Order: sequence, then C-alpha cells, then structure tokens
Amino acid sequence: MNINRREFVAGVSALGAAALLPDFATANEKAENSDFYFVHLTDLHITSKRSGHEGYRKCVESIRNLKPRPDFVLMGGDNVFDGMYTPKADYENQIRLYKEVSDTLGMPYYHCMGNHDPLGWSSRRKVSAEDPDLGKKMIMERLDWKDSYYSFDHRGWHFVVLDSIFPTKHESGPSHEPRIGPEQLEWLAYDLGSAAGKPTVAVTHIGAFSNIGQQEGNTTRKAMDGHMVLWDTVELREILERHQVKALLQGHSHQIDEYFFKNVHYITSAAGSGAWWSGNWRGYDPGYTLFHCENGKLTWQHMTYQWTPRLEPDDSLEREMTQKYEQWKKDQKRLLEKERRGKLIGT
Repeated sequence: MNINRREFVAGVSALGAAALLPDFATANEKAENSDFYFVHLTDLHITSKRSGHEGYRKCVESIRNLKPRPDFVLMGGDNVFDGMYTPKADYENQIRLYKEVSDTLGMPYYHCMGNHDPLGWSSRRKVSAEDPDLGKKMIMERLDWKDSYYSFDHRGWHFVVLDSIFPTKHESGPSHEPRIGPEQLEWLAYDLGSAAGKPTVAVTHIGAFSNIGQQEGNTTRKAMDGHMVLWDTVELREILERHQVKALLQGHSHQIDEYFFKNVHYITSAAGSGAWWSGNWRGYDPGYTLFHCENGKLTWQHMTYQWTPRLEPDDSLEREMTQKYEQWKKDQKRLLEKERRGKLIGT
C-alpha cells in the first residue's frame, strides 16, 4: 500500500467512501495470526572514510545471520555519511556504497530521509546553491526512491515511513528544518485512517522525543533543541495517538532511547555507524533494533555487532574522546568494586 492525499481523495470521489473502508475483521485476523521480525537500522553514515563501508558489511552480515530471519529492514535515515557539506563526488560515492552493500542484505529494505541525505541544504555546502541536483533529487534518483514519505502493508500490519527534513530558504540559500510539515501531516492522518484496524508502526529520522539535555545534566540545553526534535512534534503525536499507532521508530541522536507516552512507544535505535564509524566514545556500540510482530503485539531487542574502528591519521579528536570514555569506564568499574566491598561509616 502506498497512497498519497490526492490519490485518496480521488478514490473517494470515483468509488465512494464505503468502497475504500478497510475490512476490519480481515485486517485484525491477519495481524492476530502474524508472526514475523523486522529490523530498524538508522544513522549508517556510509563512507569509505574510516572504512565505514566495511563496517556496514559487518552490520549486514550480522542481520543476515539473525534467526529467525527478518522479513525486511526499515532504514532510519542518514544513509550516507553526509550530503550537506561534502563535495559532490564524495556524496555520489557514498550513495553508491550504501546501495551496493544494502543490496547484499538479501531482503527488502525501505529508505527513510535523514538530515545528512540531501545535497547542499546547508550554508556549509560544497556545491553551488544553483546546482540542479541540490536537495533530495540525486539520492532519490540513484536509489529508485519514488516518494520521500510513503506507507506499505506487510502480513496484516501497516508501516509508515515519514520524511522529517523540511525544505526552507535562508539568507545563505536553500536549507532545511526538522519538521514533518502540514501537507505530510494531512497525508499521514488520511493514510492511517485508510489503514484502520491494522496494527501500525511509523518511522522518522528526527524524533518526537530526545531529552539529551536531561541525560547530560545540561541546564542550558532546551528540551525542544533546535535540531534534535521535530518542531511540529505535538501535531505529529496527536495523529499517532488518535489512530492508536503502536510505535514511532526514531534515529538522529545516535543513542538508545525509549519513551512511552499516551499509549505510543517512541523507540530510538543506536546508530549503525556508532560515533560515525570512529568507535564507541558516546557510550553506544554500533547496532540496530530487532522487532518482533506477533498476534498484533510489538516487542523489540537492541542488537550490537562486532566492529573495530579504523581511524584516519587526522582523527585526533576521536582518539581523545575514545581515551576519555575508556578512562570513564575504568573509573566506574573501580567505584563499583569499592562500593561492593565496603560499607559507609556508621551503617
């Protein structure tokens, strides 16, 4: 199933609303009898730098070896290392590597737009603001990606892939905002309405929830941080809640988060690239999330895979951050051992 707002309205006019109403009994019966797995894989940032494409091969190998075998992979965006401020030739190569390695999954995979996937929507662009390939055009053409947001059905379940990269224009030229936008929100509401009775999962790159300020104890970082959460998150949430969507799968922050709010799960997967293929200095190994759909219920498990980062000679910051993180882990282990051995004076 892959409909847009215009197709929905045209269908109602031509066939009558009753003809388009879903068969609730059939949809529920399929969901109740379903038992399958799928993977949410986000923030791959594919590049030959740091041998990131080889790391992705290890990730794909891990997914292929899963038992039971997943039916498909939902990509979560930031599929390429970067298109915003990368030379065009490098960007083209990243798209090629992403497709080349993804095609070895041996199962269907569905693209999602991330903020690093368009070309040149940034003041730091390395291409002309008049480049005809600017924006989402090139990556979508190279990947045969018809619509940047869409939906499909699988074994009685409904899946929706959203585009959270909203085009804008700044003084510096074409740019973007973290927003779903009114047209897509309207499409989403009608798409979910047409899928009524089917358990539904949605995916977006930039999430509705991300409390990094609280997690870091940073009192100056706002909850509605300018680029970490959607600016129209309330409007999106109301639609998801109204249609009883089971979960919104998120990316962007490169760290695992799970929120449950008004009967909707908001699940952020670890980045497939970890800290952009430079290791685990942010506290999360490279990984993905494995989901199980069974009898209309959704459960999940966060997965990791083995990959040793291959830093470039000029990656001094990454080496420094890795060293600090390794020291922090040692300090935490030492404190734990001390606290387990002794007791506070007077207790």
